[in-house]
Amino acid sequence: MANISFYSVDDHAAQALTLLREKLTGHSIWQWPDIGCAADELDYAICWQPPKDFFDRADNLKSILSMAAGVDHLLQHPGLPQGIPLIRLCDAGMGHKIAEYVHYGVLRAHRNFDQYQRYQQARNWCPQPDIDAADYRVGVMGFGVIGKVVANHLHNAGYQVSAWKRSPPDDTHPYAVFSGDHSEFLASLEVLVCVLPLTAQTKNIVDKNLLAQLPAQAHFINVGRGSQVVEEDLLQALDNGQLQSALLDVCSQEPLPQDHRFWTHPGVSITPHVAGPTQLHLSVTQIAQSIKAMEAGQPAQGLRGAVNISAGY
Repeated sequence: MANISFYSVDDHAAQALTLLREKLTGHSIWQWPDIGCAADELDYAICWQPPKDFFDRADNLKSILSMAAGVDHLLQHPGLPQGIPLIRLCDAGMGHKIAEYVHYGVLRAHRNFDQYQRYQQARNWCPQPDIDAADYRVGVMGFGVIGKVVANHLHNAGYQVSAWKRSPPDDTHPYAVFSGDHSEFLASLEVLVCVLPLTAQTKNIVDKNLLAQLPAQAHFINVGRGSQVVEEDLLQALDNGQLQSALLDVCSQEPLPQDHRFWTHPGVSITPHVAGPTQLHLSVTQIAQSIKAMEAGQPAQGLRGAVNISAGY
């Protein structure tokens, strides 16, 4: 029998705890801080945005499991125990939701819906030229599990898709996948989509130098992390016409401060980090399967979702 500590700031934390207990019968799962054993007797920790003392004295954990696809909230945690394997969610239904969100943003740019809204406000009847999806170029920056779902979704919708990842691709796809230097990838895009994980290498990656490599009047969609964007550089690119619009589901500070320019800038659309809502049953099932596998003797690093801590994802 394993001792498991659970903590989540999500609105569905109570439901998640109930589902975990249903799927991991025979194990003791406690909602932190009300754990029924000594901290050093805990075998697993399941969490999302845990408080700073969540890991105190939990020195014998077999693994820490994230209730999200990202683990930046754990890697930046001041009390994270060293040398403990991390397991993250691999899609768990979020990829499809994020792909829907991105498709909406691409379609809005492609079919000039933002422009038509401005024309409506000006009472200006002004049809825009039609561009076939096959001639509309969308680049997906970040080509992990979710990035591939997004790129495939857009490709299947008929768009001219390309993708970029930090390391050379190790498989083949029906569209171009770039690595290394950004310039060739960015040079012809109508829409740039950020689906990157947050790491030391991707923080502030979307800056004035990267945005300057896009064609003028391009569009930007961010479903990665807010800290990947230098927000003042993004606003400047919108102000000077380098970018035509930005659809942002994530910001460097969330909730977005009331006095932030993103709220009122005519080129910016904001959503409150809802592009890929957690699919609770799928997420809990994946976490339960990981714990069952480890309890059966499978090494944590061999599991789907095992995090390469040095890479940050």
